[in-house]
Amino acid sequence: MKTRSVLQFAALAASIALPAAAGSITTTFAGGNRFDGNMFNATIGSSAITVNSLAVNVDAGASVIDVYVKAGTYVGFETTPAAWTLVSATSVTGLGAGAHTPVAVTPFSLAAGTLYGIYVTIDSNVNAPPYMYYTDANNVYSNADLSLSLGDGLGGKFGSLSVTSGRTWNGTINYTLGNTAVPEPASLALLALAAPGLWLLRRRYFLKY
Repeated sequence: MKTRSVLQFAALAASIALPAAAGSITTTFAGGNRFDGNMFNATIGSSAITVNSLAVNVDAGASVIDVYVKAGTYVGFETTPAAWTLVSATSVTGLGAGAHTPVAVTPFSLAAGTLYGIYVTIDSNVNAPPYMYYTDANNVYSNADLSLSLGDGLGGKFGSLSVTSGRTWNGTINYTLGNTAVPEPASLALLALAAPGLWLLRRRYFLKY
């Protein structure tokens, strides 16, 4: 009976430790136009997601990629900085037009069944290179986990120079399913319960062998 309990605890701990399912969604890297950044909407599916990294289409050279998020649509809030929360600021070395420049963002989670506005922009001098590339058109990209509705092109921070509709952000969003940016309290509690069983299992193993 004790051995069975130990194995059950071990199985529980192993299930907690399993990595979250990973996914990604890519719009396009066709370019065609460029300025300082893009806003678009992201509708999250039945599971929360945690964004772990991006790829963007930017000029070659050093820059900082800022990511802002707001609950609800971006439409009508393009020039309202107070409505947005900065969730990540990452120094990158741009690989040039058409290339997938990786961005190791600070992980942030988006709740299931929720609409968010996303703003990805280069934090640089206004109306000066490096620039972010985007494609002229309104497009929708979706998979089983989320849907992206694109979007606006912005000149200057929060459209201080211009806001142009019908612009598709060029990029990739890499994510894991679930709110993995911060460990869930329930998971930590289960792991604490499993710990005595794992210790006992290890003790039995070394005593036997």
